[in-house]
Amino acid sequence: MIVDEIHAVAGNKRGSHLAITLERLGHILEAPPQRIGLSATQRPIETVARLLVGAGSDRSDEDGSPRCAIVDVGHQRELDLALQLPDEELEAVPSAEQMSQILDLIAEHVKEHRTTLVFVNTRRMAERVAHQLGERLGEDQVAAHHGSLSKERRQRVESRLRAGDLRALVATASLELGIDIGPVELVCQIGSPRSFATFLQRVGRSNHTRSGTPSGRLFPTSRDELVECAALLRGVRAGRLDAIIQPVGPL
Repeated sequence: MIVDEIHAVAGNKRGSHLAITLERLGHILEAPPQRIGLSATQRPIETVARLLVGAGSDRSDEDGSPRCAIVDVGHQRELDLALQLPDEELEAVPSAEQMSQILDLIAEHVKEHRTTLVFVNTRRMAERVAHQLGERLGEDQVAAHHGSLSKERRQRVESRLRAGDLRALVATASLELGIDIGPVELVCQIGSPRSFATFLQRVGRSNHTRSGTPSGRLFPTSRDELVECAALLRGVRAGRLDAIIQPVGPL
């Protein structure tokens, strides 16, 4: 039983549901399945291991740690990261002119790369940014991808991206995990991603090969986001990750 991107469920009730499902699966099989969990952004790793292994005296070693092999090869990679700002000083909310400047900067990046992913934090923002980038680059060169779109439309967009028909794709969290979306050379993030794991997963979509260097650009839109993004970059370079806090005894 392989649970890929286990960090994505470890901190919420989907992880609790998964734990129950794994127990039910083990109950109906003649022999319990081997459990394998994978993630590039999990901390603390022992907590995630416990979620995968389950509870009970037969699931723990004498020191109380989960009875399993933990293979920790580290999460740090060489990254090409930078923070970019509009010309005018950021305020509490972005002005229309500042947003236009940010989109102009992103459009220039798109022109310099074969394929660019642009991440935003809301579905409404994804549609708006896709439209405004389309005005700068050509409507047939940019598309939006988010959870409110039909499965068929999302698959069409992903197919166009893989085929090289799209220069830029504006997405929400719907594309931050390991989906096969073809060669992406650069990731742009508008606004603060609000966590190390989210940012690393999103930037990790670019140059996604063993020898590739993930490349990302952060575009804060307000003073608060500037502080968050600066702290985020400092933390990423120091090798920090968010601690996963699991639900305790969810019903």
